[in-house]
Amino acid sequence: MERRDFIYRIGLAGASLPFLDATAASAQTAQAKSVIYIFLSGGLSQYDSFNVEVDKPVLGKSTIIKSNADGVRVSNYYPKLAKQMDKILVLNSMKTDQGAHPAGIYKMLTNYNPRATVTHPELGAWVNKRLTSQRDSLPNFVSIGSGRAGTAGFFPGQWAALPVKDPDKGIDFVKRNEAVAEKAFENRLGILSALNDDFQKNFGTKDTQSYVDTYAGSLRFMNSKDIDAFELQNENATITKLYDKGKFSRSCLLAARLVERGVRFVKVNLGGWDYHDNIYGRMPANANALDSGLSSLLSHLSQKGLLDSTLVVVSTEFGRKPDVNPNAGRDHHPDGFTCLMAGAGVKAGQIYGTTTSDGKHADENVVDVTDFNASIAWRLGIDPKLEEKAASGRPFELANKGTVRRELFV
Repeated sequence: MERRDFIYRIGLAGASLPFLDATAASAQTAQAKSVIYIFLSGGLSQYDSFNVEVDKPVLGKSTIIKSNADGVRVSNYYPKLAKQMDKILVLNSMKTDQGAHPAGIYKMLTNYNPRATVTHPELGAWVNKRLTSQRDSLPNFVSIGSGRAGTAGFFPGQWAALPVKDPDKGIDFVKRNEAVAEKAFENRLGILSALNDDFQKNFGTKDTQSYVDTYAGSLRFMNSKDIDAFELQNENATITKLYDKGKFSRSCLLAARLVERGVRFVKVNLGGWDYHDNIYGRMPANANALDSGLSSLLSHLSQKGLLDSTLVVVSTEFGRKPDVNPNAGRDHHPDGFTCLMAGAGVKAGQIYGTTTSDGKHADENVVDVTDFNASIAWRLGIDPKLEEKAASGRPFELANKGTVRRELFV
């Protein structure tokens, strides 16, 4: 049946669904109600985007253009964002200890280096588990686009992301099949509940309870009045016209609609940044997608009055080397790359941190990826030192000893 198929798929995905108790965050630091976390897998070239204050040879074929923020300049590949830099804080001194894609992605999204013995939750799963309450009707962790969907790690599966591969297709199988009457469906649910209660009493485990909770949350999600947030055609035309028809732009539109309905953490994936060859032939298309989608998102959130309460983040697993290689590309560079923040009281229109002028190393105000994610959690009102235990009983901190950079915010 369509409805049953939807629930089954949600259960297999470990989708995050709002139905369990969670402790509210501290209101004192929670200026951000939600996070839109744009992840650029592959490694954004910082010297062809937002770190242009380096020696001229490092820029390769990129040129510099002025922005609407005094003292902030960007690459010529980002003309639309150049008009929005007064909303953005540029962090040019990011650093990680991982220089390979799988490990770098894992570290950026979880704060931990990969281990064979444990899988760590992504930041979005921590947010989901900490901030979800009984009154929430939508999942609090949604991942849009292709790529790593949003693992719950050693958390129960219901704290993982609800994956949305195509923003224009919405959520499949959310309606009861017309062949099953509403009363009949309710009777079936009653029988299922009774069976589950008996099983849990005699044979239940944390895993079986997690499945039951996920199933119950799926039903609640399907009956939510806010589920139309996933239907982009329902957006007002004055907002829709801000965006182009590209998939990334449509993903940003969906992300904004979700945070407007109270979703706490939305990850938007834009991959394809691994340019070891022909970077100036291949990169412009992706740069245009980011330039257009992110600038539209910032305009959208500003017009809806949501930017003050939404922290928009752009991250990547590492940067690219300052030297263009013999194949006209740039290789991996974990020491001194660039991430962005906007909204929720960040010090917008500024640059934080530098690299050395030759682009080889992070120099002033170095920001480890754990500090970056600790600052995001703190802005949501979550203590970055929050601990949870893995199945082995070993405790892990959310930010893995990362330090909150309060100076990033007003």
